[in-house]
Parts: sequence; C-alpha cells; structure tokens
Amino acid sequence: MQGNLSHISLTDLLLLATSGKKSGVLKLARGKETVEVYLTEGKIVHATCPIGEGDKALLYPVTWGEGTFNLHPNGKAPAATINKTSDEILDEVKAMTREWETILDVIPSGKAVFRIANLPEDNTGPITIPNVGWRVLSKLDGLRTVQEIAEILRIPFAYIAKVVFSLYQAGLAEPAGSITKPAADIVPPALLNRVASILTEVIGPMAPLVLRDQIEALGESPDNLPEAKLDELISLVGREISDGKLKSKFEESMFQEISNFKRF
Repeated sequence: MQGNLSHISLTDLLLLATSGKKSGVLKLARGKETVEVYLTEGKIVHATCPIGEGDKALLYPVTWGEGTFNLHPNGKAPAATINKTSDEILDEVKAMTREWETILDVIPSGKAVFRIANLPEDNTGPITIPNVGWRVLSKLDGLRTVQEIAEILRIPFAYIAKVVFSLYQAGLAEPAGSITKPAADIVPPALLNRVASILTEVIGPMAPLVLRDQIEALGESPDNLPEAKLDELISLVGREISDGKLKSKFEESMFQEISNFKRF
C-alpha cells in the first residue's frame, strides 16, 4: 500500500489500514518531515513524528495536503504508546480535521500574514497569554508569514497556526491584509454516479435513495456537494451497510475511486 497524500485523506488512509487488518509500519513523508504509524493486525499501537510519539504523532500530519505514504509489512513497533481503539483514533483525527477546516477560514495558507492588533482604549485589564503565545505574538510584525514564523521558532506549522488562530479569536492579532479563501470545489456528477453504482452493487436498488438522504443529512444537494464533504459522505453511507464485509468492500472501492478522481 503506497501512494500520494494529495490523493487520499489521512482519515481514509488510516481507515484502509485498520479495516484491512494491516500489519507493519505506515510511513508518511513530506519534505524532511516523517511520521511513522505502527500497526498490528489493524490495531494502531505506536506512532512517531518530529515532535514526539504517541497520540499527537497521529494528529501531526492532519494539515498535510501533499506527501507520500508507504506501508512496510515487516516493520515492528519498538514500543506501545497508543492504547485507544481504531474507532477512537479515527474520531480524533476527524475532529482535528474539522478544527483545521475552521482555522483555514482565518489562515487559508502558510503565506498568511498577521500583525499585533490594537486593543480598545477601555481594555485596561490584565492579559494572560501562554509562553508559546508570547513567542508567536512577538513575531507578528505584519511582514512575516505564518510559515516563516514556524520556521523561525522551529515549531510545526500546524501548532503555530493554531496559536495564531487563538490570538486572533482573543482579539490580540489581526490579518495584515484581507483574508482570501479559495472557492470550494464541487463533486462532479460523474463521481457521484460512481458512488451510486458501487453502492447499488452492495445494497441493491435502494442505493440512490440512501445516497440522496445522506447528502441531505450533510445539508447539501447532489448538484452542489463540496468536495471537502466527500469523505464524510462515504462514512455516513458506510454506516447504512450492516454487513461488515460489504461495508469494507464499499469503503475500499470508494476510496480507490476518490483517489483516482483526485489524481486527475
């Protein structure tokens, strides 16, 4: 199992590894950054990243939109630092992904530039900021990008972005320019037709109705489904399949279709 992280989300990748009962070490790499996830028959038992090991290592690559992954079947975990179930881990990764989507509304990329905000004149009370917050705040000069600040402080971009976001919410930092968000990509009809076709093979003629209901549950319509919600849609539809083997077959087929779709 190998490929590019631009073709598959971290949630999907971990789901494939766990539901497929994989064993070995799943290596994720982006530039000089490397994350290693150790599995034993589908159970994640250990993970490492540039800032440590355990649970936080699994969340480290959530912000990656590119990079490579490769499963080495002979890799054996040097320690057991993760005791959570696969479902608990996937829920945490999904939650972090949703949190990151919120941060992206304010910090759309590493090129975003912030500066220290002017406090209201009537704000005379004390302000408490954690140490890392002060370190980041001192670098917000309206010229440096968030990515450059991360490199200066030698702290992962994802953590710097979360700190800047917190400072922004507290009214202590503000964008140096207007925030420009890219237009959301819409899932093309051809891909939704493939979803319906694969689902029909699994549950029969009720598939189009099930698909439509789950799209509506996301607050969307088939003609205007954001690509960002595609993974969540597949998860919702999968819950409607009671047979475990058929559910795994559907999810694996769909993740392959999505991977092929994103490749072009």
